[in-house]
Amino acid sequence: MSFFIDVQGTLLSDADKSPVNGACKLIEFLNKKNLPYIVITNNTKHTSAEFLASLRQKGLAVKDGAYLDPFCVLDDIIKPCEVAMFGADEFINTMQKLGYTQNLKNAKAVMVASFDDFKFSDFASMIELINDGAKFIPMHETSVYKKHGRLFPGVGAIASMIKNATGAEYKAVGKPSVKFFQTALNLIKKQDNSLNFKDIKIISDDARGDLFGAKNLGMQTALVLSGKVSSVQNSGVKPEILDEIYKDVGEFLEVLSAKYK
Repeated sequence: MSFFIDVQGTLLSDADKSPVNGACKLIEFLNKKNLPYIVITNNTKHTSAEFLASLRQKGLAVKDGAYLDPFCVLDDIIKPCEVAMFGADEFINTMQKLGYTQNLKNAKAVMVASFDDFKFSDFASMIELINDGAKFIPMHETSVYKKHGRLFPGVGAIASMIKNATGAEYKAVGKPSVKFFQTALNLIKKQDNSLNFKDIKIISDDARGDLFGAKNLGMQTALVLSGKVSSVQNSGVKPEILDEIYKDVGEFLEVLSAKYK
């Protein structure tokens, strides 16, 4: 058995970014039993090394070679160049650390990440740049994200709106893009070369994004109710998309550990 494990709302609380009940023990158990796993996240506010270090500082002992975020694959999609970045300051600062330059007038691509305070003028700028020939590259396709107890439109929702306004096709960098999941599969194959999507169970609080996309690739799905939604009725997907449902990863660990006594 092998696993892709989401971070926000799954391993970490949306409320205070602390580990969810059972999160640290789950990673410890997987390490101890030598079960293949990759921690997959749509982090766009810190470099990959910084975010992985922060997870470890919180007590999540993620082993080397078992972490993936959009920045890990970004270079394969677009090399550092002049781009129009829309998102939180942390996103723009991190992109600049990686060698990308902000240009809101003549950009090679429009790149969008999560942000609480987008204005319609931002969307107008995205539309104008794309209509002038810039590529459209959402950093991921999260449907919604939770903050201060409220659900905000995710990058996936914004990307759909911009596509509708411009007709521009796009391929997102992070989850649940096929490229991201394929990269995660290639990475987990370093732990067990025999693995394919059908051998992987993905654990996430994002049914409409992560789990729906994963199911289409043949993965097994496990929804945790510790993040975006607190009931299956609000998951936004048909019941057949969800193979398993848990209160949190602590409950998932109870079931998993019973199989490996």
